[in-house]
Amino acid sequence: MDIEELFRRHGSNHDRLADATSISDLYTRQYGTELAQWESQLLKQFREKETARLYRYHGFVHHTRDTSLVLLTPSPWLMDGEFIFFERDQELPPDGAFIEVVGSRVAAPRPLQESNLIIRAIAAETWSARPIDFISDIRPPLRLNEISEILFEHVGMSEASKRVFARLFVSSPPYQECIGGLTTGIQAIASKAQVRRLLSFIKSVVPPAMKGRHPSFRNAQGIKVKSPRLWRFDVGSFSINKMQQICVQRKDPAGYREVSLGAITKTETAILPDVPLALASEDFWVETGNPSNLRLPILKSAITFQMLTPEITKRSIDAGTEHILARLDVLRESFGFEERVLARGHLLDADALGRPLSTLRLARSSARAFWKDKVNTNDLKHAWDRILEPALKEFIELTELKQSAEKEWGKGSRIDKFNTRVLKAIKKLDTGKRGYLGPTLNEIAEEAGVEHHVAAETLARMKDNGVLYEPRPGHYRLV
Repeated sequence: MDIEELFRRHGSNHDRLADATSISDLYTRQYGTELAQWESQLLKQFREKETARLYRYHGFVHHTRDTSLVLLTPSPWLMDGEFIFFERDQELPPDGAFIEVVGSRVAAPRPLQESNLIIRAIAAETWSARPIDFISDIRPPLRLNEISEILFEHVGMSEASKRVFARLFVSSPPYQECIGGLTTGIQAIASKAQVRRLLSFIKSVVPPAMKGRHPSFRNAQGIKVKSPRLWRFDVGSFSINKMQQICVQRKDPAGYREVSLGAITKTETAILPDVPLALASEDFWVETGNPSNLRLPILKSAITFQMLTPEITKRSIDAGTEHILARLDVLRESFGFEERVLARGHLLDADALGRPLSTLRLARSSARAFWKDKVNTNDLKHAWDRILEPALKEFIELTELKQSAEKEWGKGSRIDKFNTRVLKAIKKLDTGKRGYLGPTLNEIAEEAGVEHHVAAETLARMKDNGVLYEPRPGHYRLV
């Protein structure tokens, strides 16, 4: 999708995307089309002139290393605004608070005295915390399917997996003093190089300030201002310790409020993320694209979703958990797992740190995506039934397929070269009995649900790789 088509499909006269692309970083966006619509509205209300010498400001507080100065900005995602000067006997507003302050313009004393630096500031005569009551006035950002469409136009992947990846940009708010966010683990049944290519593309969509580690303070007009720790986006391969911190302990060493994590997982880390995905080769391909073209619309949506914190009652959580635990037992029985699989640290972990809480994060992310301020029991059940359980089933099936292939044909077997549907079909149809001729091409194609030529091509490739043989022409058996 070129940039003109992007604006034609998803733009609007309400400045959802504006009319310009930008590669500016998160905190250095310029006033105008780079701002989200709600930021532009707050900017209009940022400063009012009261009298000839008094000004009234409404904005978000950023603490600085100078304890007499705070930076006030129209948006929590900007590092450009007005410095506010406080006397020593005045109480400082909390970092990140939305406040109203009235004062007159002065030169900040301490920078002038210590380094001869002239910083224009507003001397706070009065200030008060203000409620963030403008949420109802914010126009909903891009819908989840719109985010998925523009992100994955050049990616072949199941729609369910696309929606999970899109939810990483929506994220989810904190719960019970733990960090928010959503975590996804990708088991590369498909080519790992292709999966890394996908993750590199996704990571490049967000600006650098949202990725990795960054200094605690940023420079604004020569003053060190405390960096906001709201949301960060991390994608790639991670150690088990780092993944446990984010996925299980729900703590971020960098101090962010929400962390979205998309990780390539191994056997020992596959169980940790909220949503485990397995990408099979026949459903997965990646074309090159220019992620910088998508940065502005995705960024505007991502930071807008952060403004909404959907609420949920304990009663809904309890009812949803009962449903999930019942479904976990059904899932366990369908795969023949032992009871102990439900213990802490295993794939179907059912305690407070496991799938019920993962489902809660999914439900709250979905609520944000549809701009809903409440989550009920049905939302939790929907998150499990439509998103997490299908993902778990496919993940388990494909992981078991890979493990059995490695056991039979050697570790490191390149099953990503084969169509996993065909591979699963022949494993199901081949009885293993001595003297059995094996299923036919027609039987395999019908069981796999693929076209005859697809099945024939895969079977020929498997035969060339020594995975199966033809005891009679047109009949196939696994080695």
